[in-house]
Amino acid sequence: MGASYGKEIDIWAVGCILGEIIDGNPMFPGENELDQLFLIQKCMGPLTPDHYETFLKNQRFLGMKFPEIHTLDSIDKRYLGKASPRAINFMKQLLKMNPAERLSAIDALKHPYFDGIRE
Repeated sequence: MGASYGKEIDIWAVGCILGEIIDGNPMFPGENELDQLFLIQKCMGPLTPDHYETFLKNQRFLGMKFPEIHTLDSIDKRYLGKASPRAINFMKQLLKMNPAERLSAIDALKHPYFDGIRE
């Protein structure tokens, strides 16, 4: 975990906060860590191979499995009609499962979501 790891987590948090601002509800209100990870996957898709490996090696989760996910409750589905397409796209870019694919803070500020307020 280098210095960039924390920055990627911060960007994820910004996406979660944006979702909560839009509808007033936490994006992933799990009852515990395992439930929260399940809710994340139900919305965003499966954990990355690195995330899954870390999960399997974590002593707190030894022998635990996630329930099977039959349908995704995507960001598009959850926020359709509550947020603009730009806002939804922006949130999706902040919440990419693979941290390397998430927008950096600088790139986030360049996103079309902020068009019209940069000047």
